[in-house]
Amino acid sequence: MMGADEQWKDVRVSLGADAEISGRLSFVSPTRIEGRLKGELRSSDLVVVGPEAHVQATVRATRLVVMGEVQGEVVGATRVEICPGGRLIGDVESATLVIHEGGFFEGSSKRARPAEQVAQQS
Repeated sequence: MMGADEQWKDVRVSLGADAEISGRLSFVSPTRIEGRLKGELRSSDLVVVGPEAHVQATVRATRLVVMGEVQGEVVGATRVEICPGGRLIGDVESATLVIHEGGFFEGSSKRARPAEQVAQQS
């Protein structure tokens, strides 16, 4: 069985635990957040919110993994995964929502259609 750090080895951008950022961030490569972020976060790839991270934002990411805390709206994801110890407080729109034992979710969940289905119907 792979550890959490091994599982996300494709992450190329990382915001360290000492980072405190307010504003709008956009990424096109897998990203790991370890610090504090307030505002808006966009990614066309994977975003991992590390165990010590606190994100207070609207998150628009293809895939979101929560090991720390996210407060805000998650929009347009294909997969949102809340790991043991992770907390997501807010509304989620995702094709897949996974809450592992020990993970916490408070809010509403709306199933989004996968991007492939939306493209085929256009």
